[in-house]
Amino acid sequence: MYRVTLFEDSQDKKGIVLHEPANYGNKVNAGNLELSLEGLGISTFEFSINVNNPLYRKAEPIVNLVTVSDRNGQIFKGRVAKISNTMSGEGHFIEKILCEDQKAYLYDSTQKYIKSTIMSVSQFLGKLLNEHNDQVENHKKIYLGTVTVTESDKVYRGSGYGKTADIIKNQLLDRLGGYLVLREKDETLYLDYLAEYGSVSTTPLQIARNLKSASREIDISELATRIVPLGKDLELSESTGTETDQFRPKTTIETVNNGKNYLEDQALVKKFGVIQTTIEFPNIADKNTLKRKGQEFLNNQRLLLITWTAEVIELGLLDKRYEIIQLGNSYSVANPFLYEKETLQVIEKKIDILNPQKIRLTIGSGKKTLSQYQLEYKGMQETLEVVKNNVGISTRTIDGLKQHTQELQEKTAVLPEFEQTINEQKQGLEEQGNKLVEQAEMIQTQDIKLTEQQIKIEELFTLIKELQKK
Repeated sequence: MYRVTLFEDSQDKKGIVLHEPANYGNKVNAGNLELSLEGLGISTFEFSINVNNPLYRKAEPIVNLVTVSDRNGQIFKGRVAKISNTMSGEGHFIEKILCEDQKAYLYDSTQKYIKSTIMSVSQFLGKLLNEHNDQVENHKKIYLGTVTVTESDKVYRGSGYGKTADIIKNQLLDRLGGYLVLREKDETLYLDYLAEYGSVSTTPLQIARNLKSASREIDISELATRIVPLGKDLELSESTGTETDQFRPKTTIETVNNGKNYLEDQALVKKFGVIQTTIEFPNIADKNTLKRKGQEFLNNQRLLLITWTAEVIELGLLDKRYEIIQLGNSYSVANPFLYEKETLQVIEKKIDILNPQKIRLTIGSGKKTLSQYQLEYKGMQETLEVVKNNVGISTRTIDGLKQHTQELQEKTAVLPEFEQTINEQKQGLEEQGNKLVEQAEMIQTQDIKLTEQQIKIEELFTLIKELQKK
């Protein structure tokens, strides 16, 4: 199903097959592919080979590239990041190789200081990528692709020194969400920053069909009932001193919020008490805008992180009528004993390339408001009650069927005795029938004899009459 190919470097266009899915060619001992949309969405592929593989101890980190392809084309491309060699207690030698996809190139460059100026999301990301491309080799260059993540307000954006990947994550992904998707076209890499990714599939994940096991986790560690919005660093006069390089005061909302530097959700405070945290908006200098942004965050904050982990049978590999489960697509998860039906996005897909029909999925990481959770929890309880009632009815029906079956078994238990008696009677009738046939044959024989005797008697009478006449 999956073919693994190793390329000597970025100039190598042919490569050498490490693992051939057909019944010939090189084979890996193990291969685990993890496709991810979490954070930067850097996917990994780890595999192991033994001394019989011709590429044993020939791989080079950073330089070598590895691809994984299925029947529809390439699904992973990245560089060798780590190599380890081990010997087991039985004397088996194994080489393990870990690969990271091409988005990891963003860790190979750093950013210069960028003074805060008003920039759109697309302009800021483009500036970061331009600086990255100025530092790296041609095959590591990544160009700005499609950007659909936006902000309605004019926002000051800037950055300090640091890895390009970290700045993208901290200043864009962590603040605005969205998905980083790397695509290759005509041997050129493009980075898309998308607000939405994937489509809603009609293929469900459900018990007794393709859902082998599942778990559902709820994380409330990010719960906050009161927030302190913090804006842009304040400009300080020279008389303030130089110690402010490390600790600088920030824009707050006291003067536009009745002297309070915080905003709170009274309903949440009533239920959970005061749980206060700071929320930073480092590019907002206007206090009214800061307060509005803080209130928007408080109103829309997602308190509960919902994550499903599921082991699924990849029916698409067994039957072409079903689609292959795709990273980023959303699927309905139906397991009423865990929760009511939810449509959630696949954000991580783990594949054992030697057993590709069994995959592990991380579905969701969707955050919900408390009211959403309470509403869904109530719906789940109602659904569970319906399921319980249905199970109870089914149980009673099964018990009734069991009792009826037992009665039938008791009744049918005597059938062999009846059958034996009937067979004995049938045999007796056959014997009597045979005797009657014998008796009929004897009667017929006796009848013939009597007829013969009668004829002889008549002949004798005739002879006597003739003698009397003489």
